[in-house]
Amino acid sequence: MMQISNISRAIGPTLSRQLYMLAKQYDDVIDFTLGDPDIQTPTGICEAATEASMQGKTRYSPNGGIPELREAIATQASIETGLKYNLNNVAITIGATEAIYLALNAILNEGDEVIILAPYWVQYKNIVELHKAKPVIISSFTKDFEPDIDAIREAVTEHTKIIVYNSPNNPSGILYRDEILKGIAQVAQENHLYVFADEVYKSLVYGNRYPSITKYCPSENLLIFNSFSKQFAMTGWRVGYVIGNEDLIDVIIKLQQNIAVCAPTISQYAALEAITHIQDYSVPVAQEFARRREIILGEIKSCPKVSFTAPEGTFYVFVNIGSTGMDSRRFCMSLLEKEHVAMIPGIAFGDKFDDHVRLAFTLEQNSIISGAQRLKHFVNTL
Repeated sequence: MMQISNISRAIGPTLSRQLYMLAKQYDDVIDFTLGDPDIQTPTGICEAATEASMQGKTRYSPNGGIPELREAIATQASIETGLKYNLNNVAITIGATEAIYLALNAILNEGDEVIILAPYWVQYKNIVELHKAKPVIISSFTKDFEPDIDAIREAVTEHTKIIVYNSPNNPSGILYRDEILKGIAQVAQENHLYVFADEVYKSLVYGNRYPSITKYCPSENLLIFNSFSKQFAMTGWRVGYVIGNEDLIDVIIKLQQNIAVCAPTISQYAALEAITHIQDYSVPVAQEFARRREIILGEIKSCPKVSFTAPEGTFYVFVNIGSTGMDSRRFCMSLLEKEHVAMIPGIAFGDKFDDHVRLAFTLEQNSIISGAQRLKHFVNTL
């Protein structure tokens, strides 16, 4: 019998991926599961990749990424935050997922603890456990899904190393206000903790400015994670990055050399085109999701037995199904079987959210409307 590691036995596939695969069984499925937009990568970005390949830019890049891209990201981050970043503050990775993995690898030892603010992106908990560390989930709120700062402070122990948050939040769509970010930064400073700011949805904010924790958290304690996936409809290109102090970025790049060498070189040149012309490429994507947001909210607001808080960012709606009397897994499985509509059970984002399901409005208008109508029909039959 083949022997595998204890840690690989402990880590299972995420619920989101399970529902995504189950949805593939139906020819007419309307799939609201993954945060994978159906929008095509802008032509200019694709052409930049083609040009790079024709020019022979197909070999390994430096471990930290091509210098031009690192510098462009540093420049853009400096503009957005008012701080001074340079290319040595940036490491290019294979999506933001690898950036988070490498950063945890750079900081954690066995038995350390990581505070994760719920509801949380499904991979945080698994990645922490892969490092034989302990995820500490905070599911206490002051209102809506805003974390209770006192609960975060009380969760800190001598083993705590990091606080991880995601804003705009996947799955809730909540945008953390300055007061919340200031509180997170204060707890981190009081206890000499790192803060991991996952900002992959910061380009998808509806009607509000994006509050940045950089105003409150010293740069030596802060790592900012982002990717090109959502902002530029580049999920399959696999380019992400982390911004932080030079010493920690050096460690992350050293780890990158030994884990994946570098992000795909051609993809990096595509990303360089994207960020160099950021307004031309990202604004139309954001406008399209703003339009889809209005469509889906308009459709499901009349759906009986469900409710929601309108998302301030992301392309998700976190729908409260508590009045149906069903748990989130049973709701999603039954909805898929009876109506061929796929969503993610809320329990995937934390044990406290078994009365919610996540819907990703990453489909074109007709599919969104049809999926919402099927949802209404399903709920009406309960």
